[in-house]
Amino acid sequence: MKKTMIGLLTIPLFLLTDAAVNTYSSVSAEFNEDKGEDLEEQIEEFRAEQDEAAEESDLTEEELEEIEEEMDEVEAELAELDEQMAETQMEIDDKEEEKAATESRISDLHADIEELEERIAERDDILKDRVRSMHQNGGDVSYLEVVLGAQNFGDLIERISTLNTVHEQDRDILEEHIADMKSLEEAKAALEEELAALEEQVAELESLEADLDAQMEEKDAFLEELEEEGYDLENDLMSLEDEQEFLEQQEAAAEQELQAWEKEKERIEEEKERQRQKELERQRREERERQQQEEEERRAQEEAEAKEQESSTSSGSDNSGSSNSSGSNNTSAEAESSSSGGTLARPANGRVTSGFDPNRKHPVHGDVRPHTGKDFGRDGGTDIYAAEDGTVISSSRMGGYGNTVMISHNIDGQAVTTMYAHLASSSVSAGDRVSRGERIATMGTTGTSTGVHLHFEVHPGGYSGGSSAVPPAEWLN
Repeated sequence: MKKTMIGLLTIPLFLLTDAAVNTYSSVSAEFNEDKGEDLEEQIEEFRAEQDEAAEESDLTEEELEEIEEEMDEVEAELAELDEQMAETQMEIDDKEEEKAATESRISDLHADIEELEERIAERDDILKDRVRSMHQNGGDVSYLEVVLGAQNFGDLIERISTLNTVHEQDRDILEEHIADMKSLEEAKAALEEELAALEEQVAELESLEADLDAQMEEKDAFLEELEEEGYDLENDLMSLEDEQEFLEQQEAAAEQELQAWEKEKERIEEEKERQRQKELERQRREERERQQQEEEERRAQEEAEAKEQESSTSSGSDNSGSSNSSGSNNTSAEAESSSSGGTLARPANGRVTSGFDPNRKHPVHGDVRPHTGKDFGRDGGTDIYAAEDGTVISSSRMGGYGNTVMISHNIDGQAVTTMYAHLASSSVSAGDRVSRGERIATMGTTGTSTGVHLHFEVHPGGYSGGSSAVPPAEWLN
C-alpha cells in the first residue's frame, strides 16, 4: 500500500514542463519569428543598393570633374584665340592704315604725274618746234645765217655763245625729260608694288582672322556640348543623390521596424517567462494539494484499518479503499490574432474612381500615360488610413503627385512601400511608426489633379519610381 502511495506521489518533471509550455506557447502564436531575419536581409539589401548608388555617384562626379577640366581647357583656348583675334585685328587695322597712306601717296603721285606729264608735254612741244625749225631752215644753214649775220666780232662771239646755250638747253631738256619719265615710272612701280604687298598682307590677315573665327565657332560649339553634357551629369548626380537619400530613408524605416520587432520579441519572451513561471507555480500548487489530499486519504485508511484490528471482528477480509485522482487540467490562453495575412487594408472609404491602367489617357495632359495606382473618391469621407503597420519613409511634396506620404511595411518577409498622393494635409512625419488603419492624412487635389481624391500605389520590394508599381488590387483586402 505504501509503495502504491509513493508511486502516486511521483510525477515526472517533464510532464509539468510540457504542460507549462503548452500554456504559455500561445502567447507568441501571432508573433513572426522570421520577421527579424527578413528585416535584416532588407536592411542589407538597402545598404548594398546605397553602396551601388554611391559608387555610381563617385563615377559620375569623376566624369563631371573631367568635363569641367576639359571646359577649363577649352575656355583657355578660347581666351587665347580671342587674344590672337585682337592682335590680328590690330595688324589688319595697321595694314589698312598703311594701305590708306599708300593710296594717299599714290593719289599725290598721280598729281605729280599729271604735273610731270604737263611739263613733258611742254618740252615735247618745244623740242618739236626746234626740230621743225631746223628742218625748215636746213639745220646748219640757219646756224651759218646766225654766224654770218654778226655785225662785228663781239656780236659773232655773242651769237656763237647763244647758239651753244640753245644746244645745251635742248640737251638739258632731253635729259630732264628722260629723267622725269624714268622717275615717274619707278615711283609708279614702287607704289604699285607696295600697294600689292599691302593688299596681300591684308588678305592673309583676313584669311587668318576667318580661320581664327572658324576655330572660335568650333570651340564655342564644343564648349556648348561640354556644358550640356555637364548639365546632364549634374542631373544624373542629383538623381543618384535623391536615390541614395530615399534608400537611406527606407533603410532607416526598416531599422525602426527591426527595433520594434526586437522590442516586441523581448516583450513576448518576458511574457512567456512570466506565463511559464505562473504555470509552474500553478502546477506546484495543484501537486501540493493533490499530495495533501492523498496523505489525508492514506491517514484515514490507516485509522480505519487500525480500528478494524482493534475490534477483532474482522473476517480477515481486506478492504481496500479507492482513491479518485483528478487529472491535471491543462488550460491555454489563446491570443487573438489580427494578422492581415499579407493583404492591405483599404486606405480610404470612398469608391474607386480610377484603377491601375498602363494605357490610360491622362485627364490633364491629354496623352497616353500609365496610371500606376488606384484612385479613391471622397464620397466616403476625406480621411486616409495606413494600409498596414509600418514606418513613414517620407512626408513631402513630390512634383505631380503633390503632397505625398510613403510608408515602408514588412509583409510576410517582403519589403513593401505604399504611396498616398494629392493630399491636402498629412498628420505624420518621416520616421513615425504607424498602425494598420491609423489616420495619416486628408484627401486633397495638390499636384497634377482634377479634383479631390486619393491616389494610392503599391511597390513590392521598395519604391524605385513608377516602374516598381503593381496593381493595388493584388494587395488590397
